[in-house]
Amino acid sequence: MNLTEDQRYFMDILETAGFVRTGQVLPLLRINEPQKELKHAEALLRRLRYLGRLTLSPEGLVCLPELRDTPPDREMLLALDVLLALHPDRLLRVSLQPPYKLCFLVQRADGWIDYFAVMPVSVGHEGRISQLLQAEPKNYIFLLPLEDAAQHQQITLVRSHYFILRQGDHLRFYKGGEAGK
Repeated sequence: MNLTEDQRYFMDILETAGFVRTGQVLPLLRINEPQKELKHAEALLRRLRYLGRLTLSPEGLVCLPELRDTPPDREMLLALDVLLALHPDRLLRVSLQPPYKLCFLVQRADGWIDYFAVMPVSVGHEGRISQLLQAEPKNYIFLLPLEDAAQHQQITLVRSHYFILRQGDHLRFYKGGEAGK
């Protein structure tokens, strides 16, 4: 059975991420189609479930059927939160590019295209992350979710990057070098 354009778009994201929070579905759809409403997201999920393309995990997350009984990747869910927090005007592509958790190509309102790479930084791995990212030949904008605000002092990068800290239900972005302010 053929999928509609928005079903293919959502399935591309789900196939990349494996899991999506139900609360992320509508915001993901609204990136490329701001007029989407909750009823559209619910209909999309219902149709894709009927087709056997997705299911709900025991934790209530939308997932690929083959992942139903596996634990969700919390870092990937965080990477999707980071993507949504940027409020891009258009999502052109999402991909897995190890060692990054998630890479995505977005288009801004002015037509400019940015390529982001999300890499959560665990406490104690700051030096390794700094070395790895300094050697990266591609011109990514690095998005580095931190577990603790003090971690930014141990990461040295001359490339474009942002530190991200969770503050309650929101993510706060700090341009590299400004995390302590």
